[in-house]
Amino acid sequence: MITRGILVAAILCLPILGCSEPEATQTETPTETPNLAVDQNVASTPSGEEHGEWLLHGLSPGEQRFSPLDQISTSTIDRVGLAFEFNDFVVRGNTHRGAEATPLMDDGVLYFTGPWDVVYAIDARSGKEIWVFDPEVDGARARVTCCDVVNRGLAMQDDTLFVATTDGYLIALSKKSGDVVWKTDTFIERDSPHTITGAPRLAGDVIVIGNGGAEMGVRGYVSAFDLETGALVWRFFTVPGPGPDETVDITLARKTWSENMPWDHGGGGTVWDSMVYDEATDTIYVGVGNGGPWPAWKRGDAEIHDNLYLSSIVALDAETGLARWHYQTTPGDSWDYTATQHMILADIDWNGEPRQVIMQAPKNGFFYVLDRNSGELLSAEPFVPVSWASHVDMETGRPVLTENADYSEQTRLITPGPGGGHNWPPMAFSPLTGLVYIPTLEFSSKFTTVDDGEGYQPKNRNTKALSTIATSKNAELAKGLPPIVQNSHIVGWDPNTGKPKWKSPAQPLGSGGVLATAGKLVFAGSADGFLNVFQADTGKLVRAIDVGTAMIAAPISYELDGTQYIAVQAGAGGVGLRAFVGGSAPLKYVNSERLLVFRLDGTDVPKPPPVEKPAENEIPTGLPTDAETLALGEKKFNRYCVRCHLPRNIPSGYPNLWNMAPATDENFDDIVLNGAYAYAGMAGFGDVLTPEDALAMRAYIVEDRRRVQKGAKPGETEAH
Repeated sequence: MITRGILVAAILCLPILGCSEPEATQTETPTETPNLAVDQNVASTPSGEEHGEWLLHGLSPGEQRFSPLDQISTSTIDRVGLAFEFNDFVVRGNTHRGAEATPLMDDGVLYFTGPWDVVYAIDARSGKEIWVFDPEVDGARARVTCCDVVNRGLAMQDDTLFVATTDGYLIALSKKSGDVVWKTDTFIERDSPHTITGAPRLAGDVIVIGNGGAEMGVRGYVSAFDLETGALVWRFFTVPGPGPDETVDITLARKTWSENMPWDHGGGGTVWDSMVYDEATDTIYVGVGNGGPWPAWKRGDAEIHDNLYLSSIVALDAETGLARWHYQTTPGDSWDYTATQHMILADIDWNGEPRQVIMQAPKNGFFYVLDRNSGELLSAEPFVPVSWASHVDMETGRPVLTENADYSEQTRLITPGPGGGHNWPPMAFSPLTGLVYIPTLEFSSKFTTVDDGEGYQPKNRNTKALSTIATSKNAELAKGLPPIVQNSHIVGWDPNTGKPKWKSPAQPLGSGGVLATAGKLVFAGSADGFLNVFQADTGKLVRAIDVGTAMIAAPISYELDGTQYIAVQAGAGGVGLRAFVGGSAPLKYVNSERLLVFRLDGTDVPKPPPVEKPAENEIPTGLPTDAETLALGEKKFNRYCVRCHLPRNIPSGYPNLWNMAPATDENFDDIVLNGAYAYAGMAGFGDVLTPEDALAMRAYIVEDRRRVQKGAKPGETEAH
């Protein structure tokens, strides 16, 4: 049913890379007076800033997400209210997906995407719908998405919009009508478990897009297509394959992998989010993801190799797609420490000299400042608690690992967890304060190497590692480590000193993306349903607007008729759809997709309907109860289902199988094996599950429901 409304690496300084040795030391500038002189015009691509528009994903060509608008300021923020709300999103089935896109605004029209890659054009003054384009994405592709069927936004060039779809197509649309101009397949193999959730980026005469799927057994790459025709111009593979090598860059990378690497595992290295283009040098910087499988000691042999270009920032020639330099943030990554997080270009004063830099706060917990022309490491300091490395050696550029980093032989408690110290929600940079505003995560995870004995399985998770968010019950593992925390903060980070200038109070796990403005304000949503507004220089919370819906997307600002607007998408999704954390908005209000737009002297924000406890369905009878069947059912459930459907009534955005409706139970085989609900994202698993497996899973669920009825709690288990 469709409804609407409801290496850190040593820099390899070879001639081909054109990079230089990192400096050994640097002098800090006092935090109170940051010596940052920023040139906003990193490149000359029109961004609409001077006209109050938002034409590029990160507004400025350097993706600084700093709006020069100042009507909404520290002195007027108390007057901000709702201008309008758009909530007529396409919803497949009964599952509301995450709303993660950055809208664009041009000539009075807001353009944005929702779940299932649907594109919307609405009046930026009133919210009235102008047109909608539904690419009719293959719903079964949801099976191989890491983290929900989401889309992070569009690219725009003149009269054309560009959207990438979950099932691998890059589509050019007419801005005026939403009609298709061209459509191209970005996947090298249509049957591969690649997916796309990121926003494409303009880079000179090409449009660039990467993909996801590292855990599913794919080989990562990023592709560039002609803006006018959609024809492939170049493709950069981020890791080697079975061979032969496509480019000299892959030949270089292969030297850093085991000769015994099982290439059917893909290797990973997907470019699933951040990219940024420097027009002055015609360079597109891409952030590369984690390896597949996760542990480096499972990628060929017990020896740890660097495995380029995993967890790296790579500078590519936008005309040829060849590497100019690379910097690996986490050599031999084994912790899902992607470097796909938001990257910012800025021209700053560094130790008294002008410097063109690229800045990133990737998952591994260190904030990096690099010379963007050479890749030279200038600074690498922890911005959250870190236990896997003691520091980054500034002479080699490599992290110095602690004993705690190695979970090859025993379970370890490691900080950050696989969600990272900073995930995909974008940062912002203000030239007024010289600060980078980071939505951080602080939590620890237990890491364990696992082998289920079933070997590699295409289209299924093949991490060879298990990670569990640490709780107080795991405290015995925390001896000698930072305290176990599960917090989220907005941090005002001084890149010149490598230290925070300020840090917001803790929020429920999961801050949203950030917007900084000339009104000396910083905007960021959070999982508890508040749009928080901070004073940019001090971090003082000056306003918390309760909207009743979790926000993980980044806000934007635009101006029309002399009025400044703030727009942000709301709706929990991604990894957060699997379990709603304590204190989060979806525990109180129905989680649905929304676009909220604010202005001075607006109205109060209406809350979504409150969450109502569903009626308890009867527990089916007549299923097997023998230990062997129940053990098989639990094993198969944990292998294929638990990625979305958590047990024992744990609050989640996915259907609760511990309160299965009679119709679902009756049609269980048709749904699970044959994909009867594939259009809504529940693909069939008949290629890896048998009718006997499906029966065993039903039996396990039913038997465990009886245990819950008798008082078993979430997290408790019973051996079979």
